[in-house]
Amino acid sequence: MWMLGVIALVLLVAAAVISYPLLFHRLEPYALPELPDESFSERDSLLEALSELEQAFRAGKISRVDYEAQRGRLERGYVELVEGEGEPGP
Repeated sequence: MWMLGVIALVLLVAAAVISYPLLFHRLEPYALPELPDESFSERDSLLEALSELEQAFRAGKISRVDYEAQRGRLERGYVELVEGEGEPGP
């Protein structure tokens, strides 16, 4: 009987260790590079807009419908820009 308790405790500890980073890890927002010599980059502005949109959605500031519409528009713009440049994305 005590073996069942030990197994349950081990499983509980393993579940806690595995789920901790999934539940408590904060997403880091994308920040524009701090290079003063670099000119305006549309790629970076689209990535920053996507990051800000994600933060606003997670904070409950915008609805799922608005989030998905804006996200789709920004992602399409990014893909078109990258394909137009002929370069792979980051």
